Amino acid sequence: MKKIKLQKDGKGNELVPYVSSKNDRHEVVAPISSVHIGETSRQLVDSRQCVDYPRWVALYVGKSHKECVRWLDKYKKTVLRMCVLYEVS
Repeated sequence: MKKIKLQKDGKGNELVPYVSSKNDRHEVVAPISSVHIGETSRQLVDSRQCVDYPRWVALYVGKSHKECVRWLDKYKKTVLRMCVLYEVS
């Protein structure tokens, strides 16, 4: 299986999705590519007028921490693919 290359922050840590639980609000948060969510145009990235960047987005809101963990386990492969930034080849 091919390893997915994740982006890194300024300290060299990989940006990975996680479950956040605060004040009875449980959500799955991930650094999604701005091209994947439609903030940046793919054509502008191809022409090098814009740069794709990771944007932290809440992907799923659940009733419990356990429910969010189960959702993330089920859709982890898809979420990780959305986290990969669009690059010009």
